[in-house]
Amino acid sequence: MRRLKILLAEDDDDLRALYGYMLLTAGYKVNAVRNGLEAFAEIQVNLPDVVVTDIAMPVLNGLDLIVAIRSNDELADLPVVAVTSFGEDICELAYAAGATSAINKPTELETMREVIEAAVSRISSARLRSNGGPLSELTDKNYTRGATAGPATIPPRTRPWN
Repeated sequence: MRRLKILLAEDDDDLRALYGYMLLTAGYKVNAVRNGLEAFAEIQVNLPDVVVTDIAMPVLNGLDLIVAIRSNDELADLPVVAVTSFGEDICELAYAAGATSAINKPTELETMREVIEAAVSRISSARLRSNGGPLSELTDKNYTRGATAGPATIPPRTRPWN
């Protein structure tokens, strides 16, 4: 089974490292960037399977990132999971912007994994219904360290993109 490629957008260095590490240990390929602008640029270079984005970030916040993704015809069905520490009202704004899912910080690995898998499953099911048949096998293009900010800083002996 193919490992999901996750683009993590989080401005807080510690949380970016923590969530990056959590997702790596869950078996995902992870690329982490510092803001929505870096995330949108990275999506153009290395299309992920899922975007996990903080909402409150400098340069381009998570809500604007979601709107930018949904406004691009080629990216419109890309699963986006919004993560925020500002509560349910901001989660509702994320849904209104087009997020596939939204969860509150801090979150545990199992919760994040369940939300990511559900978001991918919802999008895959929608594609299947709209295409009227099975999904074609997606090719696993070279998902590198990224053209923008590079991978998250993670604990020693852990290699990104594994």
